[in-house]
Amino acid sequence: MNFITSEKSLVIALSSALLLTACGGGGSESSDTSTSTNSSNSNSPEAISPSSPIDTSKPSEPNTSPEPLKPTTSPETSAPEATSPVLKVEVDMKDVESKSYDGAAQVGSKLLNSQRQACALGGLAQNNELTKIATQHAQYIQHVFANSSPTMFNAHDEREIEDIKTWTGKNNPFFTGISFKDRLLKAGYSNLAHGVVENISRITYYSSAGRVASPEYAAHSMTKSLLAAPYHMRLLVTPNLSQTGSGMIAYKPYGKATDKSQGYVFVNASSADRNTENRSVEGLFTYPCTDVADTNTALYNEFPSPVAGTGRDLGTDPIGQPIYINMPSAKNIKISNIKFRDIQRNIDVPVDLLDYSNDPHKRTAYELPQNEAFILPITDSLQSCETGRRVGKNCGLYGNSKYQVSFDVLVDNKTLETKQFTFTTGEVNY
Repeated sequence: MNFITSEKSLVIALSSALLLTACGGGGSESSDTSTSTNSSNSNSPEAISPSSPIDTSKPSEPNTSPEPLKPTTSPETSAPEATSPVLKVEVDMKDVESKSYDGAAQVGSKLLNSQRQACALGGLAQNNELTKIATQHAQYIQHVFANSSPTMFNAHDEREIEDIKTWTGKNNPFFTGISFKDRLLKAGYSNLAHGVVENISRITYYSSAGRVASPEYAAHSMTKSLLAAPYHMRLLVTPNLSQTGSGMIAYKPYGKATDKSQGYVFVNASSADRNTENRSVEGLFTYPCTDVADTNTALYNEFPSPVAGTGRDLGTDPIGQPIYINMPSAKNIKISNIKFRDIQRNIDVPVDLLDYSNDPHKRTAYELPQNEAFILPITDSLQSCETGRRVGKNCGLYGNSKYQVSFDVLVDNKTLETKQFTFTTGEVNY
């Protein structure tokens, strides 16, 4: 699937057996450090259902047969480590080499793992096969953007592009297969039949002072952006995932001053396995969930756009961290009586609801199932930007702030339930 790019960062997700190609992220500016970070989402979800033969026609849905969560291990996996806090570290750009940063890649994997565990969705064991697949595809992408400026590029696709064919397709030394499915098959990935997720983020930093986010902090930020983008988030928190591997590559963007510009590519691949393929969650779950902390404050872009048809440009008028609602055991849910409260400031944040009834992507591959929904905080009136040229303007929710969310759920037009939880944002993302 194609999408338009510029020198902005791209965040893409692909899930559950060649599943998703969507994007989410945000850009930043800081007058204090003369650093800018551009982000945009330009891809759209694709999916392969875990079946035989594999069907690539539409996104697969979470399996609805409940099964107790259980840890799994194999010779190629290791138990996930505890996630330690990632400090906001800047480094001299000259100290960032154009190479693979395995430690930074693990930061992203561990963050995804910890967020899933916090919401009782099952942890992710480190998988060496997925790490190798993710790293090689990250190398493919960086080779393209270190040597050219594509106008059309699908980051999940390794096919040759006519106007930059020197750097794409089989001419790229890191080519391993046109599609994600092709790459998995070539690698002989052992859990392919059970469902695989690929998430990709590309970001470009500019700094007149020659300072840039460290690879570790960049990977942390990229993963948070994926978890703030509805069409990525819903796939990243699919209950049956159990294995993960990531790649993180630093590179110098083509045509940019090497002492002022720095690019990163982060690729995560996660999958179910034989023991978890049918694993689900009983009852209703959300992301964020109770006591989750350090979320993004804002969503600046995603394709397909969760606000399509409203006239809103997320780049200039972002929304707050979305809330995902899923009840796998239900055929349909209806959300009502939503309250989204800033506890510290004692104010209510206006919201919109995105569900099957008003889905702008109905009858497309991105259509939301009737048992899922998103609460979208409308933050136009919040003066949440703290630095840079946008200080005092809308940067989504306020940073480092606690929010209480409550709503009613009508399940299958029969049973009414009430849900309430709190979560805490991290630093403002720009």
